[in-house]
Amino acid sequence: MMSSTAPHERSWRRVRTTSLVIVAFFSTTLAIAYNDLRRVGATDSEQVATTSDWTLLAWLVGVVLGILLIWRRRWPWQLFAAYCVATIALPIDGFLPLAGLFTVLLIARRREHVLAAIAAASLAVAVSVYRDVTDGVPEVSSFWRLFFRYEAGVAFPWWLIALITTVLVAVVGLLVVFTRNRRALDTSTLKEQIAHTQIDRLSEEVARRAERERIAREVHDALGHRLSLLNLHAGALEMAAGNNPKLAQSARVVRESAQQSMADLRSLLGLLREPGDPDVSKALLTLSDLPGLIDESLAAGSPVASSIFIDESAPLDEQVSHTVFRITQELLTNSRRHSPGAPIRLHLDARPARGIEISTTNRLRPGAASAFRPGNGLTGIHERVTRCGGESWAWVDDDAFRVLVRLPWQFRPAEQKVGR
Repeated sequence: MMSSTAPHERSWRRVRTTSLVIVAFFSTTLAIAYNDLRRVGATDSEQVATTSDWTLLAWLVGVVLGILLIWRRRWPWQLFAAYCVATIALPIDGFLPLAGLFTVLLIARRREHVLAAIAAASLAVAVSVYRDVTDGVPEVSSFWRLFFRYEAGVAFPWWLIALITTVLVAVVGLLVVFTRNRRALDTSTLKEQIAHTQIDRLSEEVARRAERERIAREVHDALGHRLSLLNLHAGALEMAAGNNPKLAQSARVVRESAQQSMADLRSLLGLLREPGDPDVSKALLTLSDLPGLIDESLAAGSPVASSIFIDESAPLDEQVSHTVFRITQELLTNSRRHSPGAPIRLHLDARPARGIEISTTNRLRPGAASAFRPGNGLTGIHERVTRCGGESWAWVDDDAFRVLVRLPWQFRPAEQKVGR
């Protein structure tokens, strides 16, 4: 809202300022011309009246003061005072004091300042009107006598001068009131829009939180129960293995995996309920947990040949590090699922200058089709990679299934601010 209306408002201000400068130029020129005509007693039909050096200087001063309207918001009181003094001292009209009065009334907050500005502008306007209807031969050329006609020799009444001055100043005051009310209305409308936006955002957040809480309860009740049963039966199987060390080792791996799955489940449920909680974020598995992940694969009977290089000279964002861990975990899980017992080649290279590259290769089972359709695992990997701004590929080559993932290196926000 603010960004879309700001250019329009700036354009409208430029139009207003340009219009004021043009009107000031013509009003000053007209006032000087009437002054010359009254001074020499020329009639309206005469086209030329001599211009003295004094009136030429007054015209130049009036034109310069009119141009200074461009900076009326920067020096409102200084320019207003100059307009009032110039109008009283020089044969120019009262447009400049009225324009300055409009600006200072918009910014004036104290009552005495408002009254002083109105009094100064009224004095300057009254002097300009009085000069127009009395100096020289006003019956010949006078701006205000065009509207209020009096016979030659009849003085212009003082109360009419006061009335003209009051009306002009009152018009400026009404414009100020209108402008202030319009600005207040625009501000209220903007605040209302911001409030509605915040309410909508909070309502959406509450709905999301309620949905996350419902999903967390369902996941806890379903998976928590089955994992606890798996842990219980694995422990019983380990105790019943007796003299069979291979069976006992397998049962122990199952039990430890179930316990680790319970811990992961609690961490994920906490992340689901409170995604912004720093204590929850600390529990996320990151690149530092990759050795344990590879050990789990080896203990499960999946041979893994891994080459891992991590440049720790610059801190990696924890969410990206967690994403890398989950991608690697899913790649190993995929390989074990589709080619159980087959060797897995894992390569991971993480450098701030080059980004993060993860690749896995595992032989296909004999007779497996070379064409494949991406399942939930590869789809989930692709979604994680896309959220981090990376790319992923999966293909079959020489009876081997290959996956390549590339992610950009993202620095930790706190460290990035320090670096700046």
